[in-house]
Amino acid sequence: MELTINAAGDEQALNEFYSWLRDDVDVARSATISTAGSRGSGEMGVFEVICMSIGSLTGLANLGIAWGNFLRSRKEAPPFTITIQGELTAEQRAMLRNLDLPLSRPEDVE
Repeated sequence: MELTINAAGDEQALNEFYSWLRDDVDVARSATISTAGSRGSGEMGVFEVICMSIGSLTGLANLGIAWGNFLRSRKEAPPFTITIQGELTAEQRAMLRNLDLPLSRPEDVE
């Protein structure tokens, strides 16, 4: 499963969540995490989205746990949206319905 996490312009929150994901041993073990969309060579470290590749339901659950923990560490929820690329299995859809992720198209998991 391929995911893209967009912060609707809140690059600081996106950078913090990226660090959070990279520091989470369970997420790092079960997913490939990278960034994309650098705005220019003069702005080091600036990116527009987090890209994740998750190969198991455990990895998806780990993302949900990391998201919940990240939210609890903040005063307000960042304006993130998560977009899923590709077809989902019935198991992935069921897992996504149980996670409180900010999906860009929640109807895709119904």
